[in-house]
Amino acid sequence: DNTAHLWDTDTGNELATLNHQSRVYAVAFSPDGKTIATASSDKTARLWDTENGNELATLNHQSRVIAVAFSPDGKTIATASWDKTARLWDTENGKELATLNHQSYVNAVAFSPDGKTIATASDDKTARLWDTDTGKQLATLNHQNWVKAVAFSPDGKTIRSEEHTSELQS
Repeated sequence: DNTAHLWDTDTGNELATLNHQSRVYAVAFSPDGKTIATASSDKTARLWDTENGNELATLNHQSRVIAVAFSPDGKTIATASWDKTARLWDTENGKELATLNHQSYVNAVAFSPDGKTIATASDDKTARLWDTDTGKQLATLNHQNWVKAVAFSPDGKTIRSEEHTSELQS
């Protein structure tokens, strides 16, 4: 319905409705819980105040935004888009900090536990590691098929990337 909803887990009451102009694909809370990010096929990610549901910033891409993730300190947000980029944004003012380019759709983003590295997953059959301060690519992890998910281990020493398979799992 082109919305995300905030709910009170104790009462089950709806606290706010967060409106987009198209399908919402993903949501993420900031580490302090004061901000929520939404990703949408309306080519935006949006930042919202969790206390009152007010929109704080609109982060624009050239195509649908599929995933969002906050850095561990909450100062940066990463967005993944089908415009072949992931982008890093300042959560305080919505300013774009870096553009991380792939050859095809970017499906997922994840920050390392220390916030110094970001991982991206793409239809270009790679997961990539990037320096969050400079936006410089650190490594390319090649796959046989498009990569749909990426995650860091809690100690940040291992990365897990999941590629799409066309076989049905039973």
